Amino acid sequence: MPTPPDVRSTPRRDASMSLLTSLLNDTLDPGYAETAARRKAVGGEEAVASHWTRRPSPTVLLGVAAVALVLVIAAIQTHRQAPAVERERNQLISRVQDGERKNSADESMISTLRGQLQAAQAEALGPEQGKAFTALSVATGAAPVTGPGLEVVLNDAAGADSAASSDPRQTSTNQSRVLDLDLQNATNGLWAAGAEAISINGQRLTALSAIRTAGSAIMVDFRPLSPPYTLQAIGDPKSMAAKFADGADGRYLFELKSQYGIGFTTSTKNKLSLPAATQLSLTDAVPAP
Repeated sequence: MPTPPDVRSTPRRDASMSLLTSLLNDTLDPGYAETAARRKAVGGEEAVASHWTRRPSPTVLLGVAAVALVLVIAAIQTHRQAPAVERERNQLISRVQDGERKNSADESMISTLRGQLQAAQAEALGPEQGKAFTALSVATGAAPVTGPGLEVVLNDAAGADSAASSDPRQTSTNQSRVLDLDLQNATNGLWAAGAEAISINGQRLTALSAIRTAGSAIMVDFRPLSPPYTLQAIGDPKSMAAKFADGADGRYLFELKSQYGIGFTTSTKNKLSLPAATQLSLTDAVPAP
């Protein structure tokens, strides 16, 4: 009877797949298994587990509590101070408004007294000299004036193109806004067109007037104005309208309207009323001895 072959010495049919067989039979890497066994022997697994279950130290808890306390105190103080800040803001606004009302009342009283003084002066000077005095008062802005004229309105544009290189102003980074230069050109154009008296938003212009920018506001005689800017000029309406449109300053404003969309309109008026100037102090130059 033949001897059966030794199964241990007989090659397996899947011998060529030894790597795959090893992976299936030994699912845990030998090196990793050895390391895990060593850690288990010295209590490594217990140390790792205790790392995640350990309670925070008292120092950490104290720090967290301190930060939370500071935040709560800051929130409480902010909440308590809010009414006081709002109250101070309202008081400041009220004071500014009271000051503006007082200034308006004082200006109205000054205008009334100035009119009475001019009437008394004209009466004292007589008919001929009184007429010349009245004309001089109108020319210098010392007296209010009423008559027909031309009204020019300038206003800021919305979304105007600021990248154009042919800007006639060549000074502004925001071409959508009316600048002091624009008001200066409009005023000069009206004077050149024959205006006898001019005001901007109710501020009478004189030979001493200044149109300048302070921050983001345009100031006329140190008084801030806001758009739209309304220029009123007393004079012959039709003649002024034609000369203003044909002049260099009128073409300048039309160019701003065409390129940047700045609001620019003109209209003739049968009656305009311009107030007297509020500041007419003169300083005489005296030669040194």
